[in-house]
Amino acid sequence: MLSIDWNILLQSMPEPWMLGAAAFIGLMASLPLAQLTRRLPRRLFDEWVRDEAGDDVQTLQQQGTEAPSIEPLKGMALLGFATGPIAVSVLALIQHGLALETAALCLLGWTLWVLAWIDGETRLLPDILTLGLMWAGLLFNCAELFAGLDQAVIGAAAGYCSLWLLNVLYKSWRGYDGMGAGDFKLLAAIGAWFGYPALPAVVFIAASSGVIVGLILGFTGRREQGEAIAFGPHLCLGAACIAFAEQSLRPLLSP
Repeated sequence: MLSIDWNILLQSMPEPWMLGAAAFIGLMASLPLAQLTRRLPRRLFDEWVRDEAGDDVQTLQQQGTEAPSIEPLKGMALLGFATGPIAVSVLALIQHGLALETAALCLLGWTLWVLAWIDGETRLLPDILTLGLMWAGLLFNCAELFAGLDQAVIGAAAGYCSLWLLNVLYKSWRGYDGMGAGDFKLLAAIGAWFGYPALPAVVFIAASSGVIVGLILGFTGRREQGEAIAFGPHLCLGAACIAFAEQSLRPLLSP
């Protein structure tokens, strides 16, 4: 019987074909991921309504508590969403070739894209994604794909505790939370993937981009003075910079 070595066959493919295949995989992945950004926030809100009002959903809605408006992604919006998974697939393949790291980075990048999209629209960072991402990072780093397991464990703890402590200090000063627990868990997940040495760079990139976006929104009148902005997308940006700019950034983060 004819035996086919799929690994050799794939490695012999011309590079444009491989990149095209990666882009196609990213495009196909974007369709269920886009659905996830619609359905997951709605489900979370419905669960919250049931917890708060039991079966009396109408009463809670009459009090002014309504689900965020989440329309299906269509047309240009869907095309814009698809650029994220496509870019992640292509960049992961360029960086690592046909390796386990490529699949891992696709999982990471696609999840970060979904989290950034959901948080930007609804100010939600679902635990099922942030905590799942954290455990995935720890499991991948059992094989030390992106960091040593000790650095990953410390990174998860340091990521959560650093933002938690910062929020405690902010709340004691201003009297209200400066960020949500979802941000703590997201940074914990990032720490689990890249270890504690990457956290300062991630936070710096996130804070810098957050300030820039906040100023732009303020100048254009799309943000009122004192209005908070979603921090999750900026943390996702910081993680993406670490994941896909390893050659230029990671050597600077060595302990």
